[in-house]
Parts: sequence; structure tokens; C-alpha cells
Amino acid sequence: MSEKEKAKKRQRTSVVLHQGGDDEELCAVEKQGEESVNPFKKRKSEGKEKKKEKRREVERNGDGNCKSETPVNSFKKRKSEGKRKDSRDVRSGDGEIDTSRPSAVFKPKKGRDWTLSIALPGSFIANVRTFDQKASLASRIARAAAVFCVDEIIVFDDDPSNIPPSNNAYKGGSTDYWNELIHKEETKKNVGKTKAEILAEVNPEDEPWQNPDQFLFHILSFLECPGHLRKYLFPYHPNLKNSGAFPTLDMPHHMKRDEWCQYREGVTLDPKDIEDYSSQSFKKGKNRILPKEGPERSYVDCGLPHPVQIPVDIPPNVRVTLKFEQTDPPHSWPKLSAHDVESLGAEPVTPSAPREEEGYYWGYGVRRADSLSAVYTESPFEDGYDFTLGTSERGVPLSSILPSTCSESPSSSTRSSPTKLPKSFQHLLLVFGGVTGLEPAVVADPELKKKGLTKETASEVFDAWVNLVPGQGSRTIRTEEAVWIGLMGLRGYVDGTL
Repeated sequence: MSEKEKAKKRQRTSVVLHQGGDDEELCAVEKQGEESVNPFKKRKSEGKEKKKEKRREVERNGDGNCKSETPVNSFKKRKSEGKRKDSRDVRSGDGEIDTSRPSAVFKPKKGRDWTLSIALPGSFIANVRTFDQKASLASRIARAAAVFCVDEIIVFDDDPSNIPPSNNAYKGGSTDYWNELIHKEETKKNVGKTKAEILAEVNPEDEPWQNPDQFLFHILSFLECPGHLRKYLFPYHPNLKNSGAFPTLDMPHHMKRDEWCQYREGVTLDPKDIEDYSSQSFKKGKNRILPKEGPERSYVDCGLPHPVQIPVDIPPNVRVTLKFEQTDPPHSWPKLSAHDVESLGAEPVTPSAPREEEGYYWGYGVRRADSLSAVYTESPFEDGYDFTLGTSERGVPLSSILPSTCSESPSSSTRSSPTKLPKSFQHLLLVFGGVTGLEPAVVADPELKKKGLTKETASEVFDAWVNLVPGQGSRTIRTEEAVWIGLMGLRGYVDGTL
């Protein structure tokens, strides 16, 4: 209160005393002076009185048996109720569906041992010129695989005998004349070398143009890897220079820090880096984890605040799949101390364990094949693929071999009657061709050529020879388009909803 305001208050008080006012009137004058000085305090005190009166009224209405909720408790109740709501039925205050966030969260039903694989050549990457276009094509394949739950992608060489020529015109502006001279010089230098040896010597910056198979393999592997593991498993490479513009796949094993699952992907750490890892997440002190000495022990970064200890000795920078002992999150989740993480208990399992045990879609594996025949001979499954489909505009309509629409009537194809899809399968393989189709890939394969296969008999390599879009309006269907169309056409069959 300033000196001026104090003087006014004394003046009002003296007037009341001079006129013979009583004590109540004097208090009223003093109170009036205080209100004029600080009206905010009056409103604040009145608000507190109203809240107290309201709480007393609620208690009286409830016969004294129920107490009203404080604002804090009420907030916690609303928050907990919101967590229990089904994410697929999120509604706003006026009852409308909330579309501001994704709601199609993958939910496993039961374990599955069957797999879906696709194979395609990296040569279709060479059909575009710039780096951004090539990276975009590779990203579309990864997105299709993630959306349709593909378990394996095979990148095969559809022309094993020929080496793609140098093509630096689109990078540095050099002319076709100079490119031709460079190609001739490289041809002389590479005499007597195998294609694999020659491609291994390609400059990393030239891979998108001179080694498209490796470029596609690299991008697919990078996108499948969870984000928190990429710094360990994918050092800087020219193929990844624009990785920030790549689309996210957002698969079930790409988990957020506050998302709990009994399985997690991780990478083993060097014991020397354990202390630094923990100090980056928490302040020094009781929440800091120190490596323990002893054999048969590794530490894994799986996206939690502290590294997880497993009773297995694994070299650093190795990707592992962990399974925790408990299915529900810990009591202190997601704020875990070093002791909380250490008490979780985890063990390494095979990458297929989440799929086989609980039915999770756990991403796709990627492998390379030197030829089309190597797709079959190098299969990771003991008995190989039990049913394979080759795609061609000269095949039968895909819809004609689906179990619900299959007929025995002849079709306009190289085969007199289509082969039906089996009622069930173990390992299904869908093969796509490059710019010129699958027929040239069959002819260019040394092993298949020895068996006398030609373009006209290329369909014999597969159990079914299908046309994905009969009566197509465009003259051509690009490989990246065929992948989406083919997987969509098989969706009902693979899910068992046909």
C-alpha cells in the first residue's frame, strides 16, 4: 500500500470517528478500503468459500458416506478412464469419431507359423534417373510389405551375366560420349572377374546407378529396423543421405518409449559404453547402472531408459529379439529406474518368436539372391516354399485361382487349366518381374537355362502363373504398382477370410 493510499484511509477513518460512528462502521470503512486496494484477494477468497460450501453440500447429499472428489483426483479419474477406452472408438466431446490420430493398431490374435514372402529384382530401380526417385521406389516396396504383413523380401538379380553400365550423366552432368568411354575402360579392367567381385568394388556413391540390387536391399533393411537401433547398425552411407525424408513404416516392433510389449528389438552394447548410456538418460546417482563383471552376460539397448541385462554373452552391435518374463508392464511404467529394468528379466529369442508364439507381425527379413533360381535354392525354410506364384500379363486372372472363385474351365493362358491355390499353406511366395517381366529373368538364369526353359515355358518355374490386372487400361504395370496390387489381391486368402 502506497503512502498516498494510507493517507486516504486515515482520512476516511477520522471522518467516521469525528461523526461518532461505532466500531462496526469503522471496520466496514477499513474493509472497504482494503477491497478498493486489492479486489483480486476478495474474489479469490470468495471463490474458496464457494468451493468449500459446494463440497459440504455434496457430503450432506451423500449422507456423509461419500466424499466429493478434489479437482486433482477428478482429473486422474478422467485420465484413467480415457486410457481404458478402445483406441478404435475414440470419440470427441460431441460424440463424433476422433480421426486426429491413427486407430488401426495391430492386435495379435494367435501364434502363426506360416509366412508370406515376395521376391522382386532390383533392376526396376534403374528405370528412374535421380536418387530421390530411386529411394522413393524402394520406400514404396517397404510400405507395401509393412501394410500387408510380408515376412520376407528377396531381392534377386534378373540378369546375372551382365553388368549394368556406368551412368553418371544424371549425377554430374557428363555426356553419353564420356559415359561410353568410361564403360569401355571399366570393361577392360574387369576382365576375368565375376559380377559379384566387380559390384563389390563399386563406389558407394554410385550404388543407386551401378548396383541397384544392393541399393534396394540397403534401403529395405534400413526402413525395417526400429529407429533407436539404426545409430548402431547403420553407419553413414551415401544411400542413406536423405533418410530423413523416407516414410516411416510404424510396424508393431517400432515401439515408442511409453509403449509396452513382452517382446522388444534391441542391440548389444559394448561394456565400456554402458555407463555413458545410462548417464545420458538419468542423473548420476542411484539411477545409474554400472556394468557387472562376469562371463555369460550382455547388455542390450532395447529402447528402455536403461540397458537390459541378459544371461548370454553376445558380441557388441548385434541385433537381438528379447522376450520379457512378464506380459504386463511394471508398476512404475514408463518411468523405470535401473533397478526396475534389471528386475524385468529378459532372454534372447529367435526373430520369429513374436510371430510364432503370440501372432505379432514383427517386420520382414531381407536377403539377396544372385539369380531367380537362387530364390528357391537359398530359402531359409527347411522345406522351401510350398506354393509359388509368378506374375505376368500372360497368366490367368488371380481371381480365378482363389478358393472361393476357382473354376475348372479353361482359360486363355499358357496352361490349359489354372492351378488352384491350396486351402492352406506354410510358406507362400509371390514373385514379381522387372521392367521387361519375369520371362527374361528365367532365360537369363544359368541354372534354368540348363533345364531348357524359355520365355514360352517360363510359367513352369512357378506353381501358378497369374495376371494381376486382366484388361488393364495402361500398356504397362510398374513393379512397385504390381507389388501393391498383388498383395491386395491375396489379402483375403492369406488372412483366411475368403
